[in-house]
Amino acid sequence: MYLSIGSIIIDDIVLPDGRTQMGSFGGGSTHAVAGMRVWSQSVGISAWVGTDFPPEMEAELSKDFDLGGVVRYDLPSARAWQLFEADGKRTEIFRTDLETFIRHSPQPEDLPAAYWSASGVHYQNDMGRFSEWVERFRAGGSGPILWEPWGEITIPENRDLFRASMPLVEVVSPNLLEAQKFTGREIAEDAIRALLDDGARAVALRMGGEGSLVSDGHLWCRVPPAHPERIVDVTGAGNAYCGGFVVGLAETGDLVRAACMGAVAASFSLEQFGAMYDFSNVRQRAQARLEALLPQVTCATR
Repeated sequence: MYLSIGSIIIDDIVLPDGRTQMGSFGGGSTHAVAGMRVWSQSVGISAWVGTDFPPEMEAELSKDFDLGGVVRYDLPSARAWQLFEADGKRTEIFRTDLETFIRHSPQPEDLPAAYWSASGVHYQNDMGRFSEWVERFRAGGSGPILWEPWGEITIPENRDLFRASMPLVEVVSPNLLEAQKFTGREIAEDAIRALLDDGARAVALRMGGEGSLVSDGHLWCRVPPAHPERIVDVTGAGNAYCGGFVVGLAETGDLVRAACMGAVAASFSLEQFGAMYDFSNVRQRAQARLEALLPQVTCATR
């Protein structure tokens, strides 16, 4: 089983023409497990929801994912506005108090015992007990761990925290804006180099429509985006990339192929509103996109 630890959020989407998509599946973990599901049929999620979480949404999640790590609190479920402008810009307005959101994020004691041996882990959770999480996954014999840091913590003041945490996991995957803000380096390669110098074992830098740049300090590869059939909603594509990347790294041990599998997972997330979509025959469709993408990757050693 592959696992994402993080958040389930209900997104209310407002489009430039006034149309709305209320009550869509959102949250980093929801999008990440959808990305994992592109490549694996065994996927679990650890997050929290409130007592008002719609039963129909929970039923839809349970069709494709193991919900043994979902914790329910006597609170309103986390919710956010996603406001889109005509130029594609998206503004997220988080409607749940951040302190409340973090305080109820999953803790190690919430995790079912079977999850500690997960084949691969996507972590986008509170950093308070990060080393404990990693130690317990290692003790359980888990596969690779990818850390997708929250944008709120990628600030220069947390540099020491990152230096202590990045060497613990196989891959760190910020987006370009987060990496620039955190490192003070504007050029993508320079931002990656700064993270590697700070102890990251490998970095998968997500750059939206420009694809991703992946490096372990020796091998540097540019992976273009995989082509979706259409682009409807860009929300969560980076999370889906991380989910697909985890499965790819666990299955192949290859950073480049993992990044390509992440790009393919992201391409499916672009094709509809919300994180969930039809997973029937998705592996076959994903394989075709992967085969088309692989020849476009460019790599160099330094």
